[in-house]
Amino acid sequence: MDKTDRKLLKILHENSRISIVELSQKINLSRPSVKERIDKLIEQGILTNFTIQVSLEQIDQTITFFSELSQVTLSVEKVLKLLKNTPAVNDVYIVSGHVNYLVKATVANPSEMKDLLAKWMLFASVNSSIVLETAIENQQNFDLNS
Repeated sequence: MDKTDRKLLKILHENSRISIVELSQKINLSRPSVKERIDKLIEQGILTNFTIQVSLEQIDQTITFFSELSQVTLSVEKVLKLLKNTPAVNDVYIVSGHVNYLVKATVANPSEMKDLLAKWMLFASVNSSIVLETAIENQQNFDLNS
């Protein structure tokens, strides 16, 4: 991966809907060259997804929180299946240390959060923190000096 690939990734990270024409203008390469580079990044497994970012507040999901699940009494498979099938769950990390899972979830109101935490408390010790403000989000390091 060269400097141009990193610049391409940085631009796509900021706006994955940008057209090949715009990309080619921003990185001073022909459209076929840009397309070829994107295809190569996909083939190499570097670029794995083109996605969207939703404003959760606009869809009435106003409370984002993190929960640490520890002392879990279910198998990894059962926990992951349960969390995957919970619409409020955004991300699940299996982590080291005294905590087994770090779960990021978003709900519409405190009652939904309470109900969700009650379900998790049936199989784990739960410690949660509500997000007051997101200071930095989805930051990636595309070192253009490499």
